Amino acid sequence: MEREEKLTFDTVRISTKAMNDFSRDNFSPELVLISPPGSSGARVSIFKSSDERSLYAVKCARSTRISLSDEVKREGILTQYIPEHLPKILWVGKVEGLETIISECSGLQTLHNLIMGSELPHDQLLSIWGDVVASLITMWSDSKTFPFREDLCPRIFSERIKRIRNGLNQRSILDTPLSDILHKEVNINGRDYPSIDDSLKNVSNIKNPQFGVTCHGDPQPSNIIVGRNFPDWYCVDWEWSGPNQDWRMMASHLYGWWFTRCMVLKTEPKIQISKEKVYFEYESFLPDYLQDYPRKTLTILNNIFGENLNSDAKQDINRYLATLYFGDVRFLGIWNREVFAIPLLSQGIITANEGGINLSRNDLSFFI
Repeated sequence: MEREEKLTFDTVRISTKAMNDFSRDNFSPELVLISPPGSSGARVSIFKSSDERSLYAVKCARSTRISLSDEVKREGILTQYIPEHLPKILWVGKVEGLETIISECSGLQTLHNLIMGSELPHDQLLSIWGDVVASLITMWSDSKTFPFREDLCPRIFSERIKRIRNGLNQRSILDTPLSDILHKEVNINGRDYPSIDDSLKNVSNIKNPQFGVTCHGDPQPSNIIVGRNFPDWYCVDWEWSGPNQDWRMMASHLYGWWFTRCMVLKTEPKIQISKEKVYFEYESFLPDYLQDYPRKTLTILNNIFGENLNSDAKQDINRYLATLYFGDVRFLGIWNREVFAIPLLSQGIITANEGGINLSRNDLSFFI
């Protein structure tokens, strides 16, 4: 807690200094919001001008996987396709050795926060999400490059698998080190499955797509800011943006994010360990109104990209879905959702070995 408070204090201090230097006494910026840390560790502070007409986002980062200057270059690639959905970058530099970006801010809320807080009518939020998905998938369709170049892809899948395996090895669930159970067979709600380690090996077997596409790289509602002028929206956090993306991975993010971040528990998850197996018990589901969002994703994906959705592509989307579930276990502490470790691990195992989605007794197997 003390370390988190110090990081927050340092972020506020450096962000304020950056804004004061940027404004050069033309206005007195006032801090109105600071975001929780993302998976990269970066923080964003929101300031308003003294006349309250303008908002500014200040992003500070130290030792991130991608430098903020490179992130800005990657954002520039997206401007060829969705310029109206990107905030204007005003300044990039260092403050006390910390990389900093100042950009225009057109809204204070992410689409994720608005949906979970039910702060706008459901049909309006669903309409925004539909426009986001349609814009991104249209960008994929317009930016196909042949052949796919794995060496140029911003998100190297083999490296992602290594990070996930290493991350799981360092974590515990319900006081059980995952390193103790990664190689054990798993029984999920009475049904036997391969081990977590074998499931990760299974999803690693993905052939390259025929073509690459330009995309945001981490397309999900937490990276969409809803503008003060509804229904405007803006993509933020461009760390993984760029051309030559694997569209199947991008599809898994648009679809599977809802299950990693929005599912609800019916019962408290339990774990038991024997010499040969580990036993997971849980019940979880995605609320009915939230199911509209992945369904909307699938409808648009079929309408725009349907000719590419053959059986092999669907199988590979499932592999990427399983990877998403396994990978997001690492970030549950950031999101205060540690209790969902067993459901996420279970869903990763199920999807890696069966395909589809089965988070509740209501079958949601869209990709089977």
